[in-house]
Amino acid sequence: MIILKFIFIIFLVGLLIVLFLVFGLFNVVNKARKQFKEQGERPKNVNGQAVTDTRSPNQTRRKIIADDEGEYVEYEEVKD
Repeated sequence: MIILKFIFIIFLVGLLIVLFLVFGLFNVVNKARKQFKEQGERPKNVNGQAVTDTRSPNQTRRKIIADDEGEYVEYEEVKD
């Protein structure tokens, strides 16, 4: 009977250690996620001046160069 109590106590201690490690890992990941999110929301600093993007999300996702712009350049691979 004493052996079962001892095994149960060891099991509980092990479970608490695992829960503590999982909770700690969760906190580290959550802090990194928050820091990354905050970093993306800050205005960019260019030459000492703050730049704030006021475009809508649709405007930020649009193509900059249209499909009809540019040209095809033929090339020939040169072997040395």
